[in-house]
Amino acid sequence: MSRKTAILFLSLLALMLFLPFTQAQEKDAEPQNGLEILMKKHGIANSTAQVTPTICALCGLTPPETSQMPPLESVLKFWNELRGADPDAVVEKVLIFCPDATGDFLVPHYPDDWKPLFEKTDVRVKGTNVLPSVTPVCFGTIFTGAPPETHGIRKYSDKYAPDPIKVKTLFDVFAAAGKKVVIVAQKGCSIDMIFRNRPIDYVSTKSSKESVEVTKKFLRESDYDLILCYDGNYDSVMHGNGVHHPKSIAAMRDSIRWYLELSEAADEAWSGKNRLTAFTPDHGAHDNSKGKGTHGSDRADDTIVNHFYRLRMGK
Repeated sequence: MSRKTAILFLSLLALMLFLPFTQAQEKDAEPQNGLEILMKKHGIANSTAQVTPTICALCGLTPPETSQMPPLESVLKFWNELRGADPDAVVEKVLIFCPDATGDFLVPHYPDDWKPLFEKTDVRVKGTNVLPSVTPVCFGTIFTGAPPETHGIRKYSDKYAPDPIKVKTLFDVFAAAGKKVVIVAQKGCSIDMIFRNRPIDYVSTKSSKESVEVTKKFLRESDYDLILCYDGNYDSVMHGNGVHHPKSIAAMRDSIRWYLELSEAADEAWSGKNRLTAFTPDHGAHDNSKGKGTHGSDRADDTIVNHFYRLRMGK
């Protein structure tokens, strides 16, 4: 065997021995998080981490120190145009509706169902979430403005840890400014758990429908400055039936209808206040090999969502 052939043989042997080791390392490695990974992968300029800095900017508040993204320019531009001759006007009341798993992948399949939401929205923002694309990780980023490695929830099971969110949230900012905040969510869901032990109110319900009804009651009878209403209906149904199953799509339609009803209720209750209503899902979904809905990957169906912002000046 020539020297050149021997070197080539040894190089190939080393590669064969090293490759399985490298693949094993990649398989066992911690999933990458961060805010820009999915933005770059899917060629999208916005992130769901911009929800918190955007709402803070609209309300004249300073976002949490660990928030890492700028406010959404498109939303601020609309607000600046809307307030016109009153450049010091700020948003006074905020309603955030969080419909779990209603990602961008649904829109082209059911355009007629989404049309009313698009028509009644001032600014629609398409953005990417974070990895892994599961509920507590994604909502942790949405309401802190921070990546998972900063806010503390890096996998689904982290939601069961005591005080899993390790940094200040949108809710802390509002509370520190003397504003009243309430989170309305089904008992035991991620939203009901991960933002606990803050100087705000919590209402745990038996269902998403009840959460919507409680939120309507708060709009009529209370004086909260920020209300978060969580809707986990579509997520729950699609996990058991598939993302396009008729039962799942019925749940999707409920989410859209409930948000529009809440927006109308907010207009009535807060007619004299500058106000924001927002539709902010955490992630999308796809069907697995068994035809059941799932999510958590970096694929577009899981990671691209639309957020809808609606702003009104008080009368």
